[in-house]
Amino acid sequence: MFKPFQQAMLAMKTDANELKDTLSSVRDLMSPIVEEIEGEEEMTRLKEENDYLDELQDDTKRSDEIEEKHEKEIAKAKSEADVYEAKYKRKVEARCEEQLSRGAERCRDMFGDAYDKCYDTVTVFAAWLLCWPMKLTFVCNLVQALGGSNICNPEGKVDSGIGEGYAALKRARDTFSKSLKDAKLQYRVKKMPVILDLHDATDAAQAIMQEFNTRKKIFESVMIIIKRCLSFVFLRIILSAQKYHDKYLTEIEHDNVYVTSYFRKIDARRKARGSLTLLPLKKIERLKFVDPYSLKPNKIERVHLTGQTVRLILEMISVTTFILLDRLFFEALDLVRRHARMEYTQAGHHDMTLEVRGTGVVASLIRGVIREFNVKRRVKTVVSNEACLPRPNRVPNYVIFKIYSTYVGVWALLYTTAYTERLRRVICSFFYRKREKRRVLYLYNESLRRRLGYARFVRAKIRALVRTRRLEYDMDPWLALRLRWPVLCGWLAFFAWARRKCLVCGEVEPRGGPQFRRCTTPGCPFVHCPECWDDVGQTCHACTDIRETDDDTDEYDV
Repeated sequence: MFKPFQQAMLAMKTDANELKDTLSSVRDLMSPIVEEIEGEEEMTRLKEENDYLDELQDDTKRSDEIEEKHEKEIAKAKSEADVYEAKYKRKVEARCEEQLSRGAERCRDMFGDAYDKCYDTVTVFAAWLLCWPMKLTFVCNLVQALGGSNICNPEGKVDSGIGEGYAALKRARDTFSKSLKDAKLQYRVKKMPVILDLHDATDAAQAIMQEFNTRKKIFESVMIIIKRCLSFVFLRIILSAQKYHDKYLTEIEHDNVYVTSYFRKIDARRKARGSLTLLPLKKIERLKFVDPYSLKPNKIERVHLTGQTVRLILEMISVTTFILLDRLFFEALDLVRRHARMEYTQAGHHDMTLEVRGTGVVASLIRGVIREFNVKRRVKTVVSNEACLPRPNRVPNYVIFKIYSTYVGVWALLYTTAYTERLRRVICSFFYRKREKRRVLYLYNESLRRRLGYARFVRAKIRALVRTRRLEYDMDPWLALRLRWPVLCGWLAFFAWARRKCLVCGEVEPRGGPQFRRCTTPGCPFVHCPECWDDVGQTCHACTDIRETDDDTDEYDV
């Protein structure tokens, strides 16, 4: 509805050129009249020419007489029209005087030329007699003399109403210009009343964005604090290094589990003397010692790696949950985008014609204003909610790849932690060589002492188990089923928890390879791994200790 008014306002820019042309034509039409009535340039020229001729004739200046005459008339003027009329009469009289002066001057020039030609034609004596009439230039003023002083009087020759007509014309021009200058166009657009407490989808979207931005600022502040706190993590590295350094120098057993080259050198020297050696290490000893040149992590390192891996897996599960939730939101919003689109179509036509009949300037202006109200349109409006539908973006695959690649890289760092921790002992041994030799000697001697008491330890351990009758009850139910019904439950041997374990070290019997040594004593279900069987002297201490217990007390029945 407002569009025709808008177009009419814009169309007035083009009408402004037409209006300027009209005003220019009015100015062009009046400029000759204004110059004729009020022009002073011509009066100045006429005055100069008349004064010049009067000076040549040694006569009084007619321009002063004309000015004095008409100044009196201007002073007696009762209106602006009389002033214009008096000025015009003064100009007409000055023109007349200028024409008479120009004619007299032309006449004198002709007499002068005739005299010169006559003088040049005849002799000097004849010239004095024949050419003297050519000097009678007073005859050039005969017209003015015969006409008298009233020959150029404009009274009766200029219409008496010319001043009033010119004043009316100027008033009309000024009124027309002022009317166009003061023209004002006013319009008012009626606005619909504002409905209070009305929340549309835009308000809801703005509220959500404001809440999101508030939470985002809080999250960014927390992350900045966390990052600044994490920037001091390097202090923990320095303190940890200092702590390891101090314990290396004060506690001889701290991190003293490495089979170094000096350890092997001591063992080779003892072997050359025929003394008892430690290498190769026993099975139970290999769990406590670390070979710094081995690529396989030992038990302690594997336990630490397993714990860190579990924590990393839990973090990956959390991240995976967020990724799945994001994908769920994406699928839900994409479902809305694909199936919630609605479209409305409105068709019709608007026809309106306004006609202004007239040929004047005002009619042209009005016609230019209302021209844009002439409407003949075919309306077909399509309204759709496509702009309001969500446009979800799925997390790119390369982002997911970067996330899990980062976790793989972190796990690789955790795996190499065991090897980097071994470097701590290497660095300290480089700076404290004597301290390192003393630590290795202590480790070798202490391990040798434990090796010598290992057999007594195993016998005491088995005897303690017999006395507490744990050997009779330490039987896995799956192993019992496999031994009770070997035909039906023999397939359970595929699993480690359904196979026998070494009595000494607890190692599970392998599915293939060297079999464990079974005790030949009837009723003894225990087995020994080959290494433990040699360590205990190829004797089943369980059977021996049970017999000794029966000889001492009749409490147990073998």
